[in-house]
Amino acid sequence: MSRSAALVALVVLLVSGAAAPMVAIAQDDGDAGAAARELTLEELAPGGTKPTNAPASIRQNGRYGEFAVKVLPTGLMVDESENSQSWRYLRPGETVKRNHLQLWSKRPYGADSEDYVVEIAHYSVGQERYTTENGDTATRKAAKNVTTYERTVSIGGGYDYAEIDLRSHYDGQVRTVMCARDPGEASCLANPGDTRWTFYHKSSKATLPIETNSAGARLGWGILSLLLPFFGSTVVTLYGGRKAVEKAKAGPQISALWWVLVAIAGILFVIVAWDWLSATLIRAPYLVAAAGGVLLGVIAVEWFGRRTYGAGFLQFKLADGFDPTDPDAVEDAAKDAGDDAKGDPKDAPGVLKARFKIAKFARGDMGERSVIRKGIRKFWARARGARADLETDGNMQTKIDVDGPIEELYLLDPEDEEPMEYTPEHHAIEFPDLVTYDEDGNRQLHPVPWLAGGVTLGFSWMAGQLAAGSGLLGLFLGGLGIFAFKVAKPRDGELSANLAPIHYHHAVGSMLTHARGLADAKSWDDWFRNYAESEAETHADRKELMDDRSESQLEQLYNRYVAKDDGDAPVRDNGQEASADD
Repeated sequence: MSRSAALVALVVLLVSGAAAPMVAIAQDDGDAGAAARELTLEELAPGGTKPTNAPASIRQNGRYGEFAVKVLPTGLMVDESENSQSWRYLRPGETVKRNHLQLWSKRPYGADSEDYVVEIAHYSVGQERYTTENGDTATRKAAKNVTTYERTVSIGGGYDYAEIDLRSHYDGQVRTVMCARDPGEASCLANPGDTRWTFYHKSSKATLPIETNSAGARLGWGILSLLLPFFGSTVVTLYGGRKAVEKAKAGPQISALWWVLVAIAGILFVIVAWDWLSATLIRAPYLVAAAGGVLLGVIAVEWFGRRTYGAGFLQFKLADGFDPTDPDAVEDAAKDAGDDAKGDPKDAPGVLKARFKIAKFARGDMGERSVIRKGIRKFWARARGARADLETDGNMQTKIDVDGPIEELYLLDPEDEEPMEYTPEHHAIEFPDLVTYDEDGNRQLHPVPWLAGGVTLGFSWMAGQLAAGSGLLGLFLGGLGIFAFKVAKPRDGELSANLAPIHYHHAVGSMLTHARGLADAKSWDDWFRNYAESEAETHADRKELMDDRSESQLEQLYNRYVAKDDGDAPVRDNGQEASADD
């Protein structure tokens, strides 16, 4: 009997020892009593009182201490460590999106640790009917779905904090009131005091824990959720992009500036819409892999799908030239060259001027040449059959094949002020005819566009809801597809060029060959000045010779043999004899 009694006593001690912590935990995370479950809106609405000139989350704690509540926001750049700088004080009316917060305490340094009871209540506001003093029935606001629980925490002296866990609310937003009291005091929910905080609580999907039973399960999750969607989207994008480039003759050739702007906009969107984006991607993580595959396919098509070559259009301007056989024109040109000697050499008369433009071309299956311009909209128009072919007014024999950065050179008419006109390929916005009226004014409905559009949008909504949990996302993508394929209609463009007359390139070639002899000149201005001065000097010599021809033979003989100078002039006899000395 003694052994049995001892065994029974041992069992009782073990059971009581195991039950004691469970009772403590139950009290620490249990309901606050029947009174707390019957809390009214008037008891839950007060938010406490902060000290004068103190931040909104500060509450008085005794005579010399104070409480403060800090929360950790959700976001891409948030540091989630306990000592992170991302923790901030609770703001009035803020929505806490995590399932925990920090209760800070400031007390004298060296003070002993103290226990506090933190009571929390979640509720919503609805309507209830009640009977007035007159016996009438009316409605008023009331607290609905009230849930209460409490936490017991121990906080040391000085600056110290305790982490307060909140019950999760992933399905919707709830109103929350939290208060702190000493263990021996009455409920601070049923008896509102100064040490209370009110806020909203809605758990973010980004706070969901990730649980896997084994390494193999985690590997399978990665393959199914990341690897296969990435591979599939990449293959589909590359195949579709290759087909589109073959029809469009070139990729979209997106400018580097657009890549930078899209990257900046994407980063800002992720930061601003992090809650919605994280909730969507957590529900459907394969969307991240699919988006990465599409981006990789677009980059590959953009970089390796170009089939264009350069074509140049050259137009010489002859209006600034002069006739070197005209003496008057030569004199005027020489004078102008002297006046412009200190100016810019390109302003000197007679300098050959030209206009040069470069265009990107792509050859078609039948030898036609189509202009290729950068841009997503032009690329989409070309992929759907629109083109901007080269139409020439003149003879194509003025085309010169070039070995260099461009492959073809076209000589334009030198007398045409605007020898080129370009209209790019584009889209025309044409909505389908949903309702039409005949000549008599009778209305006629066209059910096919209504039915097709409604079915497409409905299917997009369901696909978005099932695939990503967002019907609006599916509806947006479906509407974008309808607009891109059915509303925006591709339209052709045109590049018309007025080419120079036939064999004009032979004359230009002769002129450029002659210009090689001027390579040693310092500039066109120096060459022109020397040429003008030489022509002027030749013209002066020619004029002097003509003047000589106009003089009489006697004057030429007298001037040549008699009137050479004043010392050789003849002396006439005036009737006086010369002196002996003469």
